[in-house]
Amino acid sequence: MTELNLSAIGDIAEDIEEIVHLVKEFQTASNVKVNVTRLPWERAWQTLLMTAMEGKGGDVSQVGSTWAPTLAALDSLRWFSETEIRTMGGPLAFVPAAWQTVRVEGRGEVWAIPWSVYTFVIFYRRDLLKKAGVDEAAAFATPESMQETFQTLQSAGITPWAIPTTAHYLDLPHIASSWVRAYGGDFISADGKKVIFNSPHARQGLVEFFSLYRFLPARFRGLTYEACLDEFFGKGNTAAIIAGAESYSDALEEDGIPEEFRDQIGAAAIPGVPWIGGDHLVAWKTVRTDPDKERAAVALIESLASVENQARLYRENAILPARLDAYADLDFQPEGMRLVLEKILQEGRPHPPARLWRRIESMLVDMLFDIARSVMDFQKQEPAEIVGAKLAEYERRLSLVLGG
Repeated sequence: MTELNLSAIGDIAEDIEEIVHLVKEFQTASNVKVNVTRLPWERAWQTLLMTAMEGKGGDVSQVGSTWAPTLAALDSLRWFSETEIRTMGGPLAFVPAAWQTVRVEGRGEVWAIPWSVYTFVIFYRRDLLKKAGVDEAAAFATPESMQETFQTLQSAGITPWAIPTTAHYLDLPHIASSWVRAYGGDFISADGKKVIFNSPHARQGLVEFFSLYRFLPARFRGLTYEACLDEFFGKGNTAAIIAGAESYSDALEEDGIPEEFRDQIGAAAIPGVPWIGGDHLVAWKTVRTDPDKERAAVALIESLASVENQARLYRENAILPARLDAYADLDFQPEGMRLVLEKILQEGRPHPPARLWRRIESMLVDMLFDIARSVMDFQKQEPAEIVGAKLAEYERRLSLVLGG
C-alpha cells in the first residue's frame, strides 16, 4: 500500500478535523494510507522552510498562498502538468486572485493548487447606522465615505469601530492593502523588486486608513482580534468591525451573538481593492523518486480540491472555497453576504507572488503597527505628517532588503 505524509495547518486539532475526514474518505476510495500531521500556525512556516531546505519531512502540504512562491523558488516543490491542471478543472475553475499565486514571477510552471480563500469584510450594525442617520448602502463604499461615516457615528455618541492594536497583528498588511490600492498604489512592485508604498497613490490610501485610528476610544487600545470580535458580536459596543468573512457564521455557531441584534448585522466589502489570500496544496519534489507515491500525491490534491469537497469545507467549517463552481449551491450569512463575496471574488487581488514575500510581509507588519501606534499616541500631529515620515523611513529600510 502506498503511504503519504500530509501536513495541515491549525492551532488546535479541531482546526484540521475536516481535512482528516476528507483524507479518510480518500484512503477508502484509493487504498492509499495518508498520515496527517498538524502544524501549529506559529511553527508552520519554519517547519515548511526546513522541509524545503532539507528535502525531507512531507509529501503533500497545506501552505499559505503567499508562502508557495518562496517554497517554489527554493526548488523544493513538484510542478503540476497541464493535463493534471485540466483534470482539476483548469485555471478558470478557480478564484482569479487565488490562481495568481500558483506561479513564481518569471517562471511558467504551476507549483500549487488553490484550496481555500480568505478575505476580510466590514460587518456593521444597521440599527446603529440608522440611529446616526447614515445610509448603509453608501457608508463604506469609498475611503472618504467610510471616514464620513465614522465621523457621523462618533458625533452621535456611537463608537464607530474596533480593530486589533496589538504588536504583530499579522493581518494588518492584508487589511491596509485595500486602502493602498484604492488609488492605484501597492506595497511592492509586481515583480517584488521595488518598494512602492511611499508613492503618492499608496501614501494617500494609508493616510486615509490610519486616520480611522483616531476614532478608536482609549479603552479599545491593545485589544486582540478575538477581543474586537467580542466587542462587536458579543457585546454590541461598536457600529462596525473589519473581520474575516467567516466571522458571523462562527459567532452564530458559538452562540456569540445576542438574539436582539442578530438580524441587525449587515456586511459590506472593504473600500478600495479587497485583498484575497488563503491556502494552497503543494506536493514536495521528493515524491518524484517514487512513481506510485507521486501519483497518489496528485490524486490526493485532486480529491481535496474537488468541487464537492470544497463545498463541504464551507458547509461544515465556513472555509471559503478556492473554486468558483463550489459557490453555486452555498448559503451565506448574514443577509447580503453573497453579493459582497461576489464583488470581492471579482475585484480582489492577492499580494504579488514575490520570492521574498515572507520577509517583506514581516517588515510591513512592523511598519504598519509603528504607524498605527504613532497616530494614536500623537493626537496633536496630523496623520498625514506621521504617515509620510514613517513611510520614508521604512522605504529606506526595505529597499536595502530588496537590493534597491
